[in-house]
Amino acid sequence: MKTNYKKTFLGGIIAFILGTSCCWLTSLAVWLGGVTILTVFATFIGKFNTTIIIFSIFLFGLGMFQLWIHKRK
Repeated sequence: MKTNYKKTFLGGIIAFILGTSCCWLTSLAVWLGGVTILTVFATFIGKFNTTIIIFSIFLFGLGMFQLWIHKRK
């Protein structure tokens, strides 16, 4: 089997970029102002915290009910 070194090298670079994205992506978000948008979004969502929790509990219960029905069959 012949090894294609160009594809291996390119795959290594892509894996490096994806593997280290947790470090450089946050810095990039700060530099580009993405954190401001996330902060505004989190503040907006915080107003509906109780509603979101109730809706999440409802959806969790619905999923458990569907799983229970599926296991009974």
